Amino acid sequence: MKAVRFHRQGGPEVLVYEDAPNPQLGDGEALVWVKACGVNRVDIWARNGKYKTQLPHILGTDVAGEVIQVSQGVNNVTPGSQVVAYPVLRDRTCRYCKTGRPNRCEKIGLLGVAADGGYAQYVKLHAEDLLPIRGLDFKTAAALPVNFGTAWNGLVTRAKVKAGDSVLVWAAGSGLGFAAIQVAKLFGAKVIATAGSDAKLELAMSHGADYAINHSKEDVPEKVRALTGGYGADIVFDHVGAETWQRSIMALAKGGVLVSLGVTTGEESGVNIGRVYRSELTIAGTYAFTTDDLTKVLKLASQRQLAPHIYKELPLNSAGEAHRILEAREQFGKILLIP
Repeated sequence: MKAVRFHRQGGPEVLVYEDAPNPQLGDGEALVWVKACGVNRVDIWARNGKYKTQLPHILGTDVAGEVIQVSQGVNNVTPGSQVVAYPVLRDRTCRYCKTGRPNRCEKIGLLGVAADGGYAQYVKLHAEDLLPIRGLDFKTAAALPVNFGTAWNGLVTRAKVKAGDSVLVWAAGSGLGFAAIQVAKLFGAKVIATAGSDAKLELAMSHGADYAINHSKEDVPEKVRALTGGYGADIVFDHVGAETWQRSIMALAKGGVLVSLGVTTGEESGVNIGRVYRSELTIAGTYAFTTDDLTKVLKLASQRQLAPHIYKELPLNSAGEAHRILEAREQFGKILLIP
């Protein structure tokens, strides 16, 4: 099969479009013909060495495609089934897996990091991790899991967003930020979106945000308070990390929830502890999502209540260009690779 692999970690130039062995199925697995694969920040971290992988390696966490082969005993999918992958790899036996929180598994990994992913013509997956994509095309389905599944887990499952809440979404031009806007609006929240350029802020407003803040020019906590009658945001959706964490704390209203789900700018940040306890703040760490989160997202997307914004579709052999765009933060929404 054709695939994009890297044989050493480094910049986008290490990605090589080449022939690779077809995946060999084990018990309980299915072979999927990849029709579309999303590009995510985690791909860059695996490529540049932040996450260790076996080499050579195939990236790709968001995968949608058609089942073409199953191993003996698999009965939830058959050849011809159109599916999207639940990409959280786990042991399936720990207490978290058994109680519906596989994203807390002690042995957790991600497709495309801990195992070869979807930057290829074919990928093998555990058959139980394949969900049907009824009413969705492959490209839409591939743009949903990491961004919308994670946003749903953070805002709905963890923060319990509700009508009337004020929700601050950092970096709204990213695929995850864009998803957070849609999920929050679905529940009737008021969304305050930030971005580093006026062009991205205009796009965020045109896709549902109620207010916009240029975080490269404006004092975000001060502006949030001005927009909320002096109270602050009920929920802050922070997938940036060290660069924004303290400002997120300061932007929250009393009793507010900080949804923390990313460390793009670093993992260490000084926190005003007094601010946390005096204002009765909640910090809701959010990692990936459950199958239940993704199932709900898929259903709402099939009903056209959630819809990803696909910034660009590129052929598989242009994976390096996709990474360049993502690292330069040029995109608004999702980048897809089409094998």
